[in-house]
Amino acid sequence: MIKVGNFAEFFGPRDPEGHKGSFGKCVCAVGSMGMAGAAVLSAKAALLCGAGLCKCVLPLEIYPIVSSAIPEATFSVWEGEKYLATLSKEIKTASAVLMGCGCGKSQLTELAVKLCIDECECPLVIDADGINMLSRHINWLEKHSGEIVLTPHPAEMARLLKTDISTVQSDRKGVAGEFARKYGVTVVLKGHGTVVAQKDGSVEVNPTGNPGMATGGSGDVLAGMTVSFLAQGMPAAKAAKAAVYIHGAAGDRAAQKKSQRGMLPSDILLELPSLFLEYEKGGK
Repeated sequence: MIKVGNFAEFFGPRDPEGHKGSFGKCVCAVGSMGMAGAAVLSAKAALLCGAGLCKCVLPLEIYPIVSSAIPEATFSVWEGEKYLATLSKEIKTASAVLMGCGCGKSQLTELAVKLCIDECECPLVIDADGINMLSRHINWLEKHSGEIVLTPHPAEMARLLKTDISTVQSDRKGVAGEFARKYGVTVVLKGHGTVVAQKDGSVEVNPTGNPGMATGGSGDVLAGMTVSFLAQGMPAAKAAKAAVYIHGAAGDRAAQKKSQRGMLPSDILLELPSLFLEYEKGGK
């Protein structure tokens, strides 16, 4: 069972000599036409979780929406076939990379996933459509050299395994653990009792969270939190555990204020600062 004590020391008071470069740079390849919200939620989560810098690599058509929603982020905007060259350039300066939130299931997304796996020397989080593209080429994982965190929901996990959802759900810990061990990645299998599986196949279950979080956008928040902790230097498994625990804890607070039925993923974001304030003061 994941416990806050496993990572609380990471969230103590910051170095007074620190600057934005001290706390990591996230590069987030996110968003597409009709999915600007995924870019907003993931990037905002990365910044709220303490990343010093967050650069979004996104298409020109959603830039006005996203940039107006997150003035604290920076942007590398692309059009057409320039996506891959732009992404390749940006990941070279990253402390951690997020790929997939709201990117769509195009051939460009497919090529971008391969590029990230091949070229990322820093930790890489693959979420959502990134996972859907990866499921077509699972052998790509055999060639990676850096840390990779996958954040599938049960349907995406089923696609990765070429099986059905009921098979995944019947043995969530076993499925996640075996996949993580086989491919040398960290797996965050989302759902009731989110499972975090480490590269050695060991698993832990998250106790926080509630059904109010089962809505589009919650996963984007989690992905942004995960890449933020990785960019700040947390090891992959610890970053994943911290992200799912705090994500669920923030969701529980949001549900207490808004109800499970009435809460939104943006309400999860609003609860993060108060949680970090407690951790900075030594709370559990």
